[in-house]
Amino acid sequence: MTLHHQTDVSVADWFSTDPRTDPSVGPADFEAYVRLLLPGRDQGIEGHLATEELDRLVAVLARHTATPERCFFGLWDGYGEIYGGEAVAFLTTFAGPARWPGRPFRAEKPRTPPPPAFGPDVMDAPRVAVGQLQHLLFSGPLQEAGQWGARPFGPSVPREINSPNLMWPADHAWFVTTHVDEAWAGIGGTAALAHDLLTTDGLETVRTTHPERR
Repeated sequence: MTLHHQTDVSVADWFSTDPRTDPSVGPADFEAYVRLLLPGRDQGIEGHLATEELDRLVAVLARHTATPERCFFGLWDGYGEIYGGEAVAFLTTFAGPARWPGRPFRAEKPRTPPPPAFGPDVMDAPRVAVGQLQHLLFSGPLQEAGQWGARPFGPSVPREINSPNLMWPADHAWFVTTHVDEAWAGIGGTAALAHDLLTTDGLETVRTTHPERR
């Protein structure tokens, strides 16, 4: 299964219209905050959680919300993989089986540039703004985090899309943000959630505070 695109971005008003919301840790009113350090941060890979780490995080988050079947996910709209056209055509140039000309020296017919990851109903829809960043909005069960349902680049060429940059449940029990300019994810929630995250094997976490409380 995959997530469903969410056209009603007003579900994000509780934090997106609050001037206290910080892009790197989220809304200001949670009891506790934690930083989840991202793998690969020393190699410049930021704003993305690997599948294994995302699964571990989701397992913890699910224990701290009454609405794990109804959650929301934001995907930053600045990733090149989301868009099609010549800008990403090089990604499929050498993919797939070898291509042989029908006869010697005949020029190969140019390939059709790959389409966007999503249809116009998604690409042209309203965004959720956090600071200067705009996000496509999806909804679905927490267990489907990151399953965007994106179109492949072409036959046998899957399109790898970033993990969610924003995550929160319908009951607003917690909030997760993986800002593209940071080497960690910010998580706000209860003291019990923070303790759970800090003691979960496989998650490299440290306590932090919201800028509004410093």
